[in-house]
Amino acid sequence: MLEEDKAITFDQLRAEELRLRYLEMIDRPDVYPTRANWDFITRHAMLGLGPALYRKYLAALSYDEDDREELHQAAVDCFPDYLRAVPRPYAARTIYADLSTAPEAARALIEQCRLFDAPAIMELLDEGRLDDAMLAVDAYQDSYTAADIAHMHTLRDRLLSLPALGSQEQRRNLMGIASLRFICPEGHTNDPDEQYCTRCGKDIYGLTATQNARIDIFMRRLQALDNLTTSAQ
Repeated sequence: MLEEDKAITFDQLRAEELRLRYLEMIDRPDVYPTRANWDFITRHAMLGLGPALYRKYLAALSYDEDDREELHQAAVDCFPDYLRAVPRPYAARTIYADLSTAPEAARALIEQCRLFDAPAIMELLDEGRLDDAMLAVDAYQDSYTAADIAHMHTLRDRLLSLPALGSQEQRRNLMGIASLRFICPEGHTNDPDEQYCTRCGKDIYGLTATQNARIDIFMRRLQALDNLTTSAQ
């Protein structure tokens, strides 16, 4: 509801009309924004276009670099700038909503645009999307408030108490001899001294060595933030 003493300006109306036009345009699979379109969208930090622009970016990125047309290359070049222009929570939601279509591309955007978001990562864990959560756990933010650091402590506690998805069980061989075996989350049987499955590379919690290394980076970063917080007091 518009308050009586407020007015919608010409510029606001024009920008909203263009936003709706752009949204209708980019919803068409064969249409890509021009660089001039990208510039206008980014300068005005237009909300509501993020998911559609992300789809354009991923589609353009799927072409070999030598095969991209100018409109494809514009999407590849300009979408990160759009993410930096819009509010960071909106940018993070845009990417975190679809981490599985192109995981490495999503991870690169999260790193490049510093879209670490502890509450969003915890939501991924709540949804059982462990691999998706690990794409973002070692990324940066541009800055960290006391609330951000508190969320990171909660995330640390969650990561330290991940449920075991695999098990260690007694298995009998064809001779009837029982031995302890490590059963990974994918059901593969390994020697008990293996930390990671020799077939899928996952540990008992469903994490790979690379993912555990990312968690270690997160833990060290949180320690560094705690040190800075203490020294600032």
